[in-house]
Amino acid sequence: MSELITDEARSWAESTFEPFHYVVDRTSIARYAHAISEDDPIHFDPEVARAAGFDDVVAPPLFPYVIRMHAAHLVPRAELEPDGSFAGDVPPVETTRAMAGETSIELGAPVVAGDEIVLHKRIADMYEKVGRSGPMVFVTMEFTFKNQRDELVAREQFTRIYR
Repeated sequence: MSELITDEARSWAESTFEPFHYVVDRTSIARYAHAISEDDPIHFDPEVARAAGFDDVVAPPLFPYVIRMHAAHLVPRAELEPDGSFAGDVPPVETTRAMAGETSIELGAPVVAGDEIVLHKRIADMYEKVGRSGPMVFVTMEFTFKNQRDELVAREQFTRIYR
């Protein structure tokens, strides 16, 4: 088998990532809701959201993805790969192409305006496989989102495939 996963990549994967803090505001929720063509007033009108039992406007269910992408892309352009991904987002592996693999997400407490979300990232798995196109590296990252009450908002596992 090819050795695309170097000792440097293995040690990098064992490192700890700094948590990312994100304060959710009404404008971010409204922008996301508009972007996905969601028109329920609980995403725009605080009074409607409160009448529905929320403290403020509530984000559509997959809003944590906005937080994850925000965290990864608030870097200088020079630190981005040609595909727009953050160069420091995955271990250094000897490959030239990347593509998205499997994604799974577990949703928890709803996100509302005023929430302070903390995003924790870790490398959950990294392994090599040989496919029809040659050797590949699979890197599975786990993203855990919790609010200021330490409630799970979402947990996402995302696999990126490098070849």
